[in-house]
Amino acid sequence: MSLNTGQPGYSEQQHWQTLPQWQTLQQWWHRQDDRQRSQLHSELQHQLRENGAAVDPWHTSARQLDLLPWLIDDMQWQKLDAGLVQRHRLLNAMLADLYGPQQLLQHGIVPADVIYLNAEFLLPCANLAQPYPWLSLLACDVGRDNNGQFCVYNDVSQVPAGLGHVLEHRLAFNNTTTELNNQIKKSQLAGFFRQLQQLLQQPAADSNQQQLAALLTHQKRDTAYFEHAFLANYLDIALVHGADLMFKNGQLWLKTLSGLQPLHSILRYLDDNSCDPLELAPASSGCAGLLQSIRSNQLFCANPPGTRLLESGALLPFMDKACQFLLAEPLQLATVPTLWCGEPEALALVQQQPERYCLQHLTSNQQFLPALLSTDPLSDLWQQIKQQPQAYIAREILPLSQLSCWSANGGLQQQAGALRLFSLQDQKSAIPEVLPGALGRTDVNPLILQSGLREGFNQQFNAKDVWVLAEKAHSSSLLQSAGNRFTLSRQAGLLPSRVADHLFWLGRYNERLNLICRALRAALPLLSGDDPQQGQHDARTLLRFCLQASGATPAPDGDLSLLLNPLFSADNPHGLMAILKNLLFNAQSVREYFSEDTWYVLDRLQSAVYSWPAQPDWQHPAALLRSMDEIILLQTAIYGINNETMSRTHSLRFMDLGQHLERALQTSGLLHAVFCQTTPGASLLEALLRMADTLLTYRRRYHSALHPVPVMDLLLLDDSTPRSVAYQCTILLHQVKKLPPQQFSAGDTTQRPGNESQLAGELLALLQQTDPRQLFDGLQQAQPELSQLLLQLQLRLRQLSDRITLSYFSHVDFHNQWQRF
Repeated sequence: MSLNTGQPGYSEQQHWQTLPQWQTLQQWWHRQDDRQRSQLHSELQHQLRENGAAVDPWHTSARQLDLLPWLIDDMQWQKLDAGLVQRHRLLNAMLADLYGPQQLLQHGIVPADVIYLNAEFLLPCANLAQPYPWLSLLACDVGRDNNGQFCVYNDVSQVPAGLGHVLEHRLAFNNTTTELNNQIKKSQLAGFFRQLQQLLQQPAADSNQQQLAALLTHQKRDTAYFEHAFLANYLDIALVHGADLMFKNGQLWLKTLSGLQPLHSILRYLDDNSCDPLELAPASSGCAGLLQSIRSNQLFCANPPGTRLLESGALLPFMDKACQFLLAEPLQLATVPTLWCGEPEALALVQQQPERYCLQHLTSNQQFLPALLSTDPLSDLWQQIKQQPQAYIAREILPLSQLSCWSANGGLQQQAGALRLFSLQDQKSAIPEVLPGALGRTDVNPLILQSGLREGFNQQFNAKDVWVLAEKAHSSSLLQSAGNRFTLSRQAGLLPSRVADHLFWLGRYNERLNLICRALRAALPLLSGDDPQQGQHDARTLLRFCLQASGATPAPDGDLSLLLNPLFSADNPHGLMAILKNLLFNAQSVREYFSEDTWYVLDRLQSAVYSWPAQPDWQHPAALLRSMDEIILLQTAIYGINNETMSRTHSLRFMDLGQHLERALQTSGLLHAVFCQTTPGASLLEALLRMADTLLTYRRRYHSALHPVPVMDLLLLDDSTPRSVAYQCTILLHQVKKLPPQQFSAGDTTQRPGNESQLAGELLALLQQTDPRQLFDGLQQAQPELSQLLLQLQLRLRQLSDRITLSYFSHVDFHNQWQRF
């Protein structure tokens, strides 16, 4: 089998024939049989799944990494490097002019209609970036034209998506194809990321300490979010949402456990209009005051709002003239032929051969591919263009490169390929630095790679790791050895409120899933007991608890499927899969706090839950019970691994708080469902003890028939029982006493303790003052006091959860406190 399939078009393999590295790749490839290639391919995808950004919350693969790298030799790379450096300088100059003196408009280099009709030209951003360069980061999509030459067909400026993917791909190859990595020398990526890290974490002018930096992202649960989390973790900067920030006293602040901390730099991965609801889109998810903080030089923002103007493509037709005007030099890296339809000659050319172009409306940013339109829609499009031709541009569609790609199902096939290159410029350097690699994307249809450019990489796509060939390869890492003296530290570092929030809810969702699975495992055997009618009655009690624990409203008495099926439905927002997705989302958002073993178990947990049937056969529950056993075992492993590997800091403390609070809350609800909403028989009491892993403890203590009083004492009041409510409240009191004191206002040095410990103490006192014998009458029926006690416990636990949220995640000043219950 040969890699060079001889497909028509520009074949990258034909260019590689004279490269010795290509010969090495060929030899390595032929030493692998199909089984070995399939194994390597599977391992690459597994590496991406372990990193997290390749799999979305719906457990579908959003990206496939090809087994064959894309090779770029030194001669090619020098041209791309020089061209991208110049383009970065040029785009910086164009943004500075268009948001400043507007010489390009005054001299007719760029028509005024192109700017003022453009939805991405934001007047509030005028002169925003001074004194810094507008573009710290730039990404350019590059493809082959009809002559086989590289040219830029898209500039990515506001959100340089894919940078984290490049890093992931290289790490995946390094961990999978060791032999090939050792044989082919390539440029390393870590130096570029180190420079980006230094740009964001530069010391303050009056201090040697690093300033606080963050990556600002959205709150959508998509693959882009997980790429941002992966990149933030690698750069060792905080991952924040708009809600994590506060503008106060002319400064942007980050909410942390110890109070508000000044934020000095942001790497923005949020749309321009979504950054500041005060000056831009009112309904956005950003932070009011962000633009003012940038404008007053209190915050450095890599690629501030306003840079999206470049992504609209409106400037592509004028790049050559602008380069001569602003830089007094010819454009080195060609731009895809692009026409502005406001010129009659250009519009005529587009109408003559419409299938060659991708049309774009500057106001709506909607794209049109005439080659894919039928007669009537195409006629409607021409009518729209005729009414306002100056609002349209036409970008020529490129043939792109042809590359061999490996598919585990079909072997080698030819696909079109495009590169996304990245460059970086800091405040001190006049020459941008180019990442010696790129994001390679392939598809059988070149149109796919050149349309929908503004949607980022949330859709599925095939990827290639891009190797810039080098004489020598030096291993490099963000962690550098140092010869200077250092001071030992046992500080855990700054814990942002968002991270603490994710850890807290990770503990809650993990425990919620665990308790529901335990209840299911206890309920299903009741259906096949000696008394089917009583068994169904007892099973319904536990199944109602499962639905209540997940936030759903149980259906009235009827067929058991009305209780079971909603739990297993993938579309139910209160089902088991929804709980798992919430668990994984919170875990992915704080993945740097967990060991590789934890992620291995989480991956197994995800696979186990997604293998459940949509409508389980509850009349034959053996297979389902085995699934419950696996889920519970995996969750127990997560508890154990985290307790063995995580430092005893606030990160583990908040996850621990979430776990024990949820267990106390749901156990109180379970006891209320069993004792206050029904009269439990021996079978239900035994199932309850089995669910709490306390059946053997009960037998050792009482050696007698099951009685509700000792069962209640064991599961509610005995603080030596690990699953009792009293034990959870004891742990909660111990943990909240160790929470950091609060600093409620920006710049306030006075720290005041919250009253979370008071609430936790009241919970424990409420239990310690209870006599279990007073909770039941002589006929073993629950007294009203039991229901009142359990409901009071649930109310206080929710209050404690709200108080922790307001104190440490939302930072509400309790001198003007308010409650939400």
